[in-house]
Amino acid sequence: MRRLFFTLTTIAALSSSVAFADADILFNDREPRRNMLLINPGDLFHGVLSLEYERGVAPWFGVTFGLAVTTFRSVFEDDRPYDIAIAPELGFRFHFIRHAPGGLWIGPYINAGAILDGNDDTSRDFTWGMGAALGYNFVIGKHFTFQLGAGGGFNDYGDRIRWDPRLKLGIGASW
Repeated sequence: MRRLFFTLTTIAALSSSVAFADADILFNDREPRRNMLLINPGDLFHGVLSLEYERGVAPWFGVTFGLAVTTFRSVFEDDRPYDIAIAPELGFRFHFIRHAPGGLWIGPYINAGAILDGNDDTSRDFTWGMGAALGYNFVIGKHFTFQLGAGGGFNDYGDRIRWDPRLKLGIGASW
């Protein structure tokens, strides 16, 4: 038990000191970034073009706003006709190791949107969903940001509720 406690304490101390040392080296200043804008090519597997903005409101907490446009059939779907939908997204992220919006994070999200061109079985013109994701935002240099993570959620299209896995593979900028 002592070895486990010692190992966990050592890992926590080393990872936090490395993260803050990286921040000083990479940023060349002590002011952490508070804003991040990403495009997520990982969502293309689901037929979605997405843009995401995160604002760090506390060192450990960030709020995300996103816009997703479903444009073609997902590689995970069957031969069902696809939907064209526009869905804004709101999420919250709890950050560990580094100040928001950088570093390790976990958080839930919700979305609601308009179905512009649904299949014949769609009983309504709107969709909504919710889910969660886990990821890491790498802030490199003064502005370049790379995001890597995974998650998933449920989306209700009226005629069906669909599980959508999400690959968070974003590239963008922070300031």
